[in-house]
Amino acid sequence: MVDASTGQVIYEQSPNMKLPVASVSKLLTIAVIHDELKQNVITANSKVQITPDVAAISNDPSYSSIGLQAGQSYTVRELVNAAMVKSADGATLALAMADGSNIEEFNLKLQQKAKDLGLKKCSIVNPVGLTNGDLKNLKLNQYSDKAENAMTAADAAILARYLVRSYPDILQVTAQKSACFYIAKNKTVKEENLNKMLPGDKYTVSGVQIDGLKTGTSDAAGACFVSTGLYRGHRIITVVLHANGNDKDARFTTTQQLYNMLKQTPLQEITLPKNLRQQWVANGNQRTTDIKPQKLMIWGSKPVRHYTLAVNYDHQKQNKRGRLLAPIRKNERVGEIELSSPDIRTINGEPLTYDLYSEEQVPRGNFWQRLWH
Repeated sequence: MVDASTGQVIYEQSPNMKLPVASVSKLLTIAVIHDELKQNVITANSKVQITPDVAAISNDPSYSSIGLQAGQSYTVRELVNAAMVKSADGATLALAMADGSNIEEFNLKLQQKAKDLGLKKCSIVNPVGLTNGDLKNLKLNQYSDKAENAMTAADAAILARYLVRSYPDILQVTAQKSACFYIAKNKTVKEENLNKMLPGDKYTVSGVQIDGLKTGTSDAAGACFVSTGLYRGHRIITVVLHANGNDKDARFTTTQQLYNMLKQTPLQEITLPKNLRQQWVANGNQRTTDIKPQKLMIWGSKPVRHYTLAVNYDHQKQNKRGRLLAPIRKNERVGEIELSSPDIRTINGEPLTYDLYSEEQVPRGNFWQRLWH
């Protein structure tokens, strides 16, 4: 369990054990697709035509199937929706080939993205999390039929944190309790979200607003679930891999236990010193401005007594003397503050990070004010 905003590890058990993760793998696929959208390699409205090999998987009832039709075209937006709400295997494979890549080429992108994100124990066989043999005609000869994707709970948390921070719009998809999908002429299907912890669902936790993220199930992976939600203004991520027992809902009851544990975990306040709460401004109509937060929040009952703080301003908001550059909008993000302490665990081994925002608007000053400042 991780605070997605700061990177603090709130709870962990066997976080570095590498395990099969089944459809949790689709989070990495979506991360690569998001990169391709940002780079304009594809757009949300790009049409992807379904091949017979993809259709064979999309129509196999033993898989997470949605019935995409060979020869029919679907937009990237529709395929992302199907991949994240229904966990549709065929739709995910179609996404992987949206820019003309084959499965082997897309695997290389997945592997590079995992490396870039610092996933230390991540093995990629395909974009969906099926075994290699389950890909039918799309399986790759270099892997055994039983080979499948694997990573650690820590890797999955790093991946989920990256995704919700860099691609927050994905939560509008994963928060849907159900979605309708156009399959072909005169054929539309409605599918329920596989996440049973959304508001009003069976495993909802009071006080926690869960809006994602991804389930996964296979014989080797067992029941897996990566969740994210808001609690007391903090975005939380949980990862449960290989939930024990034959009940697939054990992943949800275990996640419930994590959130209930969180509700018993106090938040400590560390008040920033005055020299950090107020910052010098260049070219403004005033010489200083207040920033927020004024206090940093840390999970845990054990007092954090030994720590260091460092402020890093966004490059475009800082002059050569290290001052904030006017004009500054109220509530504008101006940088981040890092807190390092031997008493705190973080998901990536780096300091806790907190976004910094301007408390007030600072217009650009006139000539004499700029000269004076």
